[in-house]
Amino acid sequence: MKSMRELKLPESVSGRILHTLRAIEAELPLALKRLAHYILEHPNDVTTMNVTDIANGASVGEATVVRLAKTLKFPGFKEFQLELVKELAGKSQNGEEQILDSNIADGDDCLVIAKKLKLAISRSLNENIHNIDPQTCMAVADAIYKARKVFIIGVGNSCLSALFFKNKLCRIGIDAQSESMDHFMYTALAMLGPSDVVIALSQKGNSYETLKAFEIGKDSRALAVAITNNPVGRLVHLADYVIYNGNEEGILQGDSAATIAAQIHICELLYSLVVSFNRTKATKTKQITLQALSRTVSID
Repeated sequence: MKSMRELKLPESVSGRILHTLRAIEAELPLALKRLAHYILEHPNDVTTMNVTDIANGASVGEATVVRLAKTLKFPGFKEFQLELVKELAGKSQNGEEQILDSNIADGDDCLVIAKKLKLAISRSLNENIHNIDPQTCMAVADAIYKARKVFIIGVGNSCLSALFFKNKLCRIGIDAQSESMDHFMYTALAMLGPSDVVIALSQKGNSYETLKAFEIGKDSRALAVAITNNPVGRLVHLADYVIYNGNEEGILQGDSAATIAAQIHICELLYSLVVSFNRTKATKTKQITLQALSRTVSID
């Protein structure tokens, strides 16, 4: 079983306590796992219970309750409880969110589905804002700006986000690459070096193709950046930098529009930061690409 030291959590899980508990539950020792399950099953009750009542309800010791709070990087249980209250209040702050669960259910009509999709995308972007670590984003953007080459990994629907990011960077003069075929992806990554950056987009951070590609890029000594939603995915443990994107997917919403929106939002943020380092150069380079796209061909 994975030890607690190996759990690479964000600096703060405020606003994402329940999501983080779901992500790490399987990785926890037995007592902490039992407690995490109890909190996930009774989140509203936990906000008003004391340590003793929670410990009794989960059949664990009181020290385990405090230990879980500290595992999530809170100073103590009271701080954990206060943030959980805020998180649950945020989920029901307006009428629409009180009525709508973003998971689409049988019987939902067209209008309700449309509202749920909008709600899911809105929530995913709000999670992005909450998760942003400015220092990490600035360091990654600086590395992209200075890189000889940037390779962006994306498998499945994450490939769409990877191609979007590649195109954005190419338009401002960054030598960016992304491949949808495994064979071409692996061979291109093997040719990277210490002056390069490899970026992997993966919601769960555990897909075989993404992990293999990321390992090849990292072995080439390129700077390794992960953009993921899962704080305990294997991808996180390989990365030099981790940027957490939003959207906790429901069972039937793998690779949902909200996930792609969250990934693209992070990509657009990094792109905007890179542009800000030399806006004049970026503008001139983009103008060249615009001219190429608008160029007409004379046919004799």
